[in-house]
Amino acid sequence: MKAYIVSQFLHRPGRAIGVIGGVALGAALFVALTSLGTGFRQAAQAPLAGVAADLLITRPSREGSSTAQRTRGIRLPFGSAPFSPDEVNTIKAAEGINKIATALEVWDFGANQYQVVLGVNPDEKQLGPGRVLQEGLVSGRVFNMNESGVSVVDRHYAAIYSLKPGDTVTIGERDFQVVGIVDQQSGSQAGVANLYIPLSEARGLVGMDVGHVNQIYARITDASKIEAIVTDLTAQLGTISAMSQESIFQVMGGVARISSKFSFVASLVGMTGGMALAWVALTSLITERRREIGVMKAIGWRSRDVIRVLLSEILILGLFGGLGGISLGSGLAALIGYLFAPIISINETLPGLAAAALPSEAIRLSATVTTGTLGLALLIAVSTALLAGWNSVWQAARLKPMQTLHEV
Repeated sequence: MKAYIVSQFLHRPGRAIGVIGGVALGAALFVALTSLGTGFRQAAQAPLAGVAADLLITRPSREGSSTAQRTRGIRLPFGSAPFSPDEVNTIKAAEGINKIATALEVWDFGANQYQVVLGVNPDEKQLGPGRVLQEGLVSGRVFNMNESGVSVVDRHYAAIYSLKPGDTVTIGERDFQVVGIVDQQSGSQAGVANLYIPLSEARGLVGMDVGHVNQIYARITDASKIEAIVTDLTAQLGTISAMSQESIFQVMGGVARISSKFSFVASLVGMTGGMALAWVALTSLITERRREIGVMKAIGWRSRDVIRVLLSEILILGLFGGLGGISLGSGLAALIGYLFAPIISINETLPGLAAAALPSEAIRLSATVTTGTLGLALLIAVSTALLAGWNSVWQAARLKPMQTLHEV
């Protein structure tokens, strides 16, 4: 009799497919929307990923751009003002900031070319451009802090001008020997430059005193407090510009912000919609079987036996639907991975600074589907299928045999 009852779902393929389809749709939406949110979060992290920073702080200048653009030779970037040593210490000591690294960006306007030069402290290996030099080195070596007349060249820039370790590059009116070639992480914008030189050398090029910088990279103890940290620093230092994951989301647009913050909620809503379809199909399926349930109880089946058998059948349908849904969701996530995230330029988030003149590399949305997401989707799918069918099964099982047969 139990085998007969279980087989009844197979005799009603339309209803069974409706249940499986509803569960599969919910699970697929859960997986796909969760992976979409993950993809946008990773795309927003990319501009700062290469320097392992949560925050890049600069100071905008009120300098008139029309006058500045007529200036040739070495200079600070248009619209960029430096921080003094005391201000650097203020930022370093600010509540919520765990660690900082500094750099000085200068621009070199030659007669025939423009190049971005970044003064770096190579001893800052965990954070900032110093990390770029250590982890992105593809040939040669990294200079020492106290060296002079040396530089590391970006791989793209080196390819354009056929540069290699041992060659010479001119910055302003000085020659610098190339000692290494570095490759910045794809998608990163912070800490990118054509040429890297010791920090003291960069200060010397623009006649700046010791301790002055115009880029500060910070690691935050709690990323959720970045806005409060920026507000506090602004109160102490005046106007500053801060590049963070949240500011990048602002540039990427509303879809990215919503997908990042509410992807899990949206995925649960999608799952709920699929379960609603499954609930309708399950309700109809159980209603059609009320006569069979009456026969089962008339020949001695107890209510709990009926409930156990019917819920076992629903469990099987939920498993089929969940497995089909996570397969479909993984396929949708793979398609999402072919989409390109908006290319974020540093000058969109930090007025006065611009990314180096390097080839732009589009960033794909890294819609990675984790084992945890798949397991959670399957668990929710099966659980909600059982929950959706429980009420109908319980109500049908508790009816008296004569009442059930009479109603049907």
